[in-house]
Amino acid sequence: MGISVTKMVIGLALTYVMTFLGGFLQATPFNFLNYIFFVALCIGGVELINMTLKSEATGMAMVVLCLTGISAILLFGLFVCYDWFRLAGNGDVEASIELLLYLVTLFFWILVIASLVLARKLDGHE
Repeated sequence: MGISVTKMVIGLALTYVMTFLGGFLQATPFNFLNYIFFVALCIGGVELINMTLKSEATGMAMVVLCLTGISAILLFGLFVCYDWFRLAGNGDVEASIELLLYLVTLFFWILVIASLVLARKLDGHE
């Protein structure tokens, strides 16, 4: 049997914590680690959506789990845009994208908490 939805959501949460901590490496030669963490987050989001669609999730559980996966993918896309404009020296666009990155991060964490509650029910841990 494969990985449970609960473990997948926990894995996404831990991966995001790594991306957050990797943010301190932004102005160093180790900034490439951020790309690795965000790619892992994106792949995890795609896999969560895939697992959700193949699972027995219905209604609100399916919506919340899919939105969690989508927000993980959005975090990757926004990070790439943010870093692109940061490196190009376009501070105004960088600041706007950074705001969106923070808003999606807040949305992601709210969804992670809701997903953990709903995924436990889905995995049979009432």
